[in-house]
Amino acid sequence: MTKHGALLAACTIFAMAPSVAQTVGICSRGGGMANQPQPVWILFDQDSAQIRADDRYKIADAINTAKAYQVTSLCVVGHTDKRGDKALNERLGRARSQAVAAELVNAGYPGNDIVIAIDPESFGNLSLGVSGAQERDRRVTIVFSR
Repeated sequence: MTKHGALLAACTIFAMAPSVAQTVGICSRGGGMANQPQPVWILFDQDSAQIRADDRYKIADAINTAKAYQVTSLCVVGHTDKRGDKALNERLGRARSQAVAAELVNAGYPGNDIVIAIDPESFGNLSLGVSGAQERDRRVTIVFSR
């Protein structure tokens, strides 16, 4: 699938999902509470906004964690690696976060309690030469907020 095909597929999935705020927002990082749940990472293939089949269980786990910790919202942050055009990476980060938000809503999490954010080309593990760093940069992080 091409870059544009992956973005189109993610946007189509998102458009079919129930109400989710489509604007990119600023996420509360939980206020440093000692009892704060750990963020959840959902990894993506290069140039893709399709959630991997082996990461789909993390959506249900995130919802269960949100209920157990009585969080007020989920912040869904789309990331990319440093490869490619910056503008394309921004769109890809947004498409990734929207795909995860749509899956959260489809699994029963209230769309009004989801904030979508992007942080393209963040961390830049590619420059560190760490094995698998590029894959860790291609992710969505689900952050729990209270």
